[in-house]
Amino acid sequence: MQVRVDPMHNYVAFFLTLSCNLHCPYCINLHSGNTLTGRSKPVKMSANDWINAANRLVLREDLPLTIQGGESTLHKGFYRFVNEVKEDIKMDLLTNMSFDVDEFIEKVPVRRFTRESPYAAIRVSYHPGQNDIEELIGKTFKLQAAGFRIGIYGVLHPEESRRAYIMRTMEECLKLGIDFRTKEFLGEWNGMLYGTFKYDDSVCGDKLKKCDCRTTELLVDPAGYVHRCHADLYKGREPVAHVLDEDFNEREIEKYRPCSFYGDCNPCDVKIKTNRFQIFGHTSVEIKNLEAVEDEYVKTG
Repeated sequence: MQVRVDPMHNYVAFFLTLSCNLHCPYCINLHSGNTLTGRSKPVKMSANDWINAANRLVLREDLPLTIQGGESTLHKGFYRFVNEVKEDIKMDLLTNMSFDVDEFIEKVPVRRFTRESPYAAIRVSYHPGQNDIEELIGKTFKLQAAGFRIGIYGVLHPEESRRAYIMRTMEECLKLGIDFRTKEFLGEWNGMLYGTFKYDDSVCGDKLKKCDCRTTELLVDPAGYVHRCHADLYKGREPVAHVLDEDFNEREIEKYRPCSFYGDCNPCDVKIKTNRFQIFGHTSVEIKNLEAVEDEYVKTG
């Protein structure tokens, strides 16, 4: 059965792996005590399964399939996946660009990551002390010469020295003709919470509350399980479906679902951000019917 993603859906993400070869202390995947492997099911999908899952999708022209992780290029079937998924699926790639660019250029068709959009289809995360900006710049030039559109992104860390360094780096990259943009720091640092969130006390709340929540995103973990939000995916909470279930369809994404973990939301789900058209004001989830629970029911993860 096909899964036709309708206009309310803003994002489709396949987390090929949650493994990463960087060790950033502020990694959003590690928010609220998560691990780099999350608590997701130990069996990971093969390249064949990922290809079959992607080929079920019917995506609008303005909505790509975003490949991410972890570092998605670490999946041993990455190159098979980007080559064998049906032609009408356009893809975006979130990466730290640790891959071999010569191999990437040789094995990846430029058309797979080519579409009209206000941002680059290949978006590179720069983390000072974890990956090297000079190496990223060199790889960017090489990929651009091969026809790929690349953007580098740096997190505006709360520490002034790190923040200033990112701003200087952005200025230098822009002078070189490299698309460098910044991202808001999300989560706790030195006891303070950072981020612009739509729902009060949804991130790092003192106590959990109940609510009904609906996502605008299709999020698929490394084992192929579909989750209602990033928090559930990273923590390995009960999924809502499997992407290869015969009866899985777009209506399953659209449902409001009861949740007992309001207060332990992942910042990605509740932050106010730009949508796929780069229009500010979008939030990944819609929350209603918020209610308190028993006093002894505190956040446990």
